[in-house]
Amino acid sequence: MITAFVGVWSHQVWQGQERALQTAEATAANLARAIEDANNRSIQAVNLILFNVSAGMRPGGWAQGKDGKAFLQSLLDEAPQIREVAYADANGRITDISRRTELPALSIAVEDYFKQAQEGNLPPLFLSTPQPGRLLGSVADIPESAHQWHLIAASAVTNDDGIFQGMALAILNPGYIQEQIGALNIGPGGIVSFYRYDGAMLVQSGLDMLEIGTENHADSPLFADHLAHQEWGTFRQAGATPDDHQRIISYRATTRWPVLVAVNLDQHDALAAWRKDTLNFSMVMGGGLTVLMILAVVVYRQRSAQDQAEKQLALLGAALKTSANMVLITNVAAQIVWVNDAFCKQFGYDFNDVIGQNPKLLNSGMMTPDVIQNLWQTILAGHIWTGEFINRRKDGSLVIVNQTISPIMDADGQITHFVGIHDDITQRKEAEIELREAKIGAEAANHVKTQFLANMSHELRTPLNAVLGFIDMMRLETFGPLGHDKYREYAEDIHNSGSHLLTLISDILDVSKIEAGKMKLSEDRIHLDDLAQSCCKLLRHRAAGSNISLTSHVPEHFPDLLADEVRIKQIVLNLLTNAIKFTPAGGSVRLVMELTPQGGIIIRSEDNGIGIAAKDLARVLEPFGQAAENITLSHEGVGLGLYLVKTLAEMHGGRIDVTSEVGVGTHVSIILPPGRSVN
Repeated sequence: MITAFVGVWSHQVWQGQERALQTAEATAANLARAIEDANNRSIQAVNLILFNVSAGMRPGGWAQGKDGKAFLQSLLDEAPQIREVAYADANGRITDISRRTELPALSIAVEDYFKQAQEGNLPPLFLSTPQPGRLLGSVADIPESAHQWHLIAASAVTNDDGIFQGMALAILNPGYIQEQIGALNIGPGGIVSFYRYDGAMLVQSGLDMLEIGTENHADSPLFADHLAHQEWGTFRQAGATPDDHQRIISYRATTRWPVLVAVNLDQHDALAAWRKDTLNFSMVMGGGLTVLMILAVVVYRQRSAQDQAEKQLALLGAALKTSANMVLITNVAAQIVWVNDAFCKQFGYDFNDVIGQNPKLLNSGMMTPDVIQNLWQTILAGHIWTGEFINRRKDGSLVIVNQTISPIMDADGQITHFVGIHDDITQRKEAEIELREAKIGAEAANHVKTQFLANMSHELRTPLNAVLGFIDMMRLETFGPLGHDKYREYAEDIHNSGSHLLTLISDILDVSKIEAGKMKLSEDRIHLDDLAQSCCKLLRHRAAGSNISLTSHVPEHFPDLLADEVRIKQIVLNLLTNAIKFTPAGGSVRLVMELTPQGGIIIRSEDNGIGIAAKDLARVLEPFGQAAENITLSHEGVGLGLYLVKTLAEMHGGRIDVTSEVGVGTHVSIILPPGRSVN
């Protein structure tokens, strides 16, 4: 009996420990993923600045005779991780540098990375190991332990024929990265590290830069045993000495840049909550074990007869009367012979109400026959049964208990009684349910956030890159003097990208304004025929470019509309833009105005495009909702159009109605109330 109790206790403790470690592993993996994403964006910004330095350099000097220092300084406005930017000529001499009043006599000609660049062997983006001093070529004249450090990011500059011209350099601030890491809550023993692929440590939280600058981890288990086989993963590692705690390490190697991110959590910290739970559980199990030991002693001493055993049980009841756990004792006929005060208080019965009754009076009807059968098979075989039960109180309410039932035997090995010890776990179970529901909700919210961020990254960055790239080509006269045909083509591209970006930002701002309750309507009388023609005129060029027919139909003598003209026009443009976007070449889009039987006004877009599946109709009306997550691979947009249309229609007292069939087309109708119709 005691062995069974100890076995149950050991199993529960082991399971709890394993769950806590698995949770810590998941936390480490999520942190590594988030830090890797932020690191990618930071390095991307550095790479873009180096690209701009390379693009601005021409044989004989900077393009258009610009001031090199001023140009380099202008690149740092949005890059707090960079201390300065410099340019070295083909001989390694620093010819231009930002943030210095005088040009220092510096040369990088002896550096290995410069020699690799001359030979054409330098990767597109090179990252150095930590270098002493705050800026390029400087070492503070102070004790070595107080030195400041920097990292060098470099890329080779070549002319149009691929001949080496020099190097673009960015001096990175490791302290900035350490501050960003410090803002994360990774526990008192948690560590975040950045490495190069060759094992050189670049930055680590909580570690002096002097140590970082001299450490290499190429032979560590992280590089030798794990990174060599998989570019990301999570593993447990023993401490370096017997006194060190075991560690949980999750790492991710970036796919584009030569940087490895590792999150290192202290297993001792991860098990703190588990140790507390284990202590509480051990106290409960210890109480139960004490009860069973007392019962065993009593039964052992009462070998003579059943009536003597009943007397001893009565004596035992006095000892258990004030126990915090609920205790129930039955005879072999399953009749209750004794319960303690905690049992009566929990289930709402008086002592005399339950004596002689079958424990079935607690039956909630929610336990399966298989569980009941297993319980009786176990205890009748002389074994202890432990499990969770849903019981019903006298008032009909339910209570969830962790129940242990033990058979009591006489000297001949015959079962004389059964003892049930109940621990109320209702609140714990409810908390577990709430936690699971919260986890599901958080995962769903995180998924929506991830989709939105991914779409926004594409939708904002691509047009901006186009604008910046084309403007630089025009400014640097890459294809010749102004007036070249290419400039007109690029000007059109710039206009299209800028217009799309403006529309996207406007939609996002409108959503924010609506959700904040700050959107106000400015109502006026609108002639819908004029509005329809105006909107179609704005989009006709775009439709023609995709070989799509765009028409409108407004009946003669159609009533005017009392509404906010800007918002109604926004509704119509969003409807038509969506229809054109999802209609293939050769298709048609039609704008229709008509009246409801009650005199309300219907504004409807009709297309014969790709259509929307029935299961996706509700999703497309939600913010950032689209018919499929991969929709942005072939169609621009982040899923705000129909949500804005729906919200603006509701602000006018109207509603939206969407009917669609995949492969046939989509009709989106805005139905406005009769009160907005003006004859």
